[in-house]
Amino acid sequence: MITLYRTPDCPRCSDIQSTLRDMAVAHEVVVLESADRLPAGLEADALPVLVDDGAVVQGAEAIFERLEELEGFREQWYRFQSDACYCDEEGNVE
Repeated sequence: MITLYRTPDCPRCSDIQSTLRDMAVAHEVVVLESADRLPAGLEADALPVLVDDGAVVQGAEAIFERLEELEGFREQWYRFQSDACYCDEEGNVE
C-alpha cells in the first residue's frame, strides 16, 4: 500500500491525492499537523513524502515522477491481464 504524508497547507498535495484516486491505487493519506509526528527515517523538510512498499519518495516533483512510473506499470498490467497473448504481424509474442 502507498502512504502519502503531507501537511495541511501543502500546495501540490491535492493534485497528488487526485492522481492517486484517478489511478485507483490503494493508498492512505496522513495529514501531519506537525513534522514531529513524521515516522522515523523520513525528513520533515522534504514533505510531501510518499512511501510505496518501503521505497521513500520525497518532494512533489519526485512523487509525480513515481506516479508516472506506476501508471506505466498499470497500463502494462491492463494490457496483459488476460490469458491471451498478442502477436505482431511477424508472429512475435508481446
